[in-house]
Amino acid sequence: MHNKLLNVRLYVPDSISKHSIIRLDTLASHYISKVMRATKCNHVKIFNGKDGEWIGEICELSNNIKIRIDKLTRKQVKSKNLTLCFGIVKGTILPNIIRQATEMGVTLLQPIYTQHIATSNINLDKCRKWAIEASEQCERLDIPQILHPISFTDLKKLDTANINFIICDETGNGKKPAEILTNKNNIYIIVGPEGGFSSEELNFAYTFCNGLSLGTRILRVDTAVVSALAYVNEYYYV
Repeated sequence: MHNKLLNVRLYVPDSISKHSIIRLDTLASHYISKVMRATKCNHVKIFNGKDGEWIGEICELSNNIKIRIDKLTRKQVKSKNLTLCFGIVKGTILPNIIRQATEMGVTLLQPIYTQHIATSNINLDKCRKWAIEASEQCERLDIPQILHPISFTDLKKLDTANINFIICDETGNGKKPAEILTNKNNIYIIVGPEGGFSSEELNFAYTFCNGLSLGTRILRVDTAVVSALAYVNEYYYV
């Protein structure tokens, strides 16, 4: 069947409207034509984070595939504000954090410099690529924003009156989720690096943060991210 809907969902930066023509980049075109074995007249899902989700028909197969937009399938819905601040990590943990945070509904990712980070380098272009891939796969309508790193202490300079800062405290001093997840519009979850927060950082954090306990075990950073965000989804964003 030439007009079948492929199991393909793509993010594009272009504006999307009925009957518009979207030209894919070479990577997306290669994936559709070589990996998914698409043919002309096959249909795919398209979204851009602003105009909802659409179904489009492949109208030209080339190194830059063209897709003619047919119909809107899901209207754009604004995600609730949810920020994840995380100590910069290296290796496979970083893409795990970005992908899992995207799947769990984070709208803003803020890397932070802390005393125990193993590296100060972070590739924001790669982070955005991982976020896009995760949004494509989890049926999300938007892409989380990824900011340039800041110092952990700079968080206190933000609008603390309207932000519920929640730091994941592995020392056992944190509270239960139901005690600290209030109905403020902005929740900032703060997760430390692989070496955890220093005692000085924790003391500083408690001048403007609520402490969250994730249990008695010491978790990997990416596991802590999922655990904390699961609490947010259960107790607040329901």
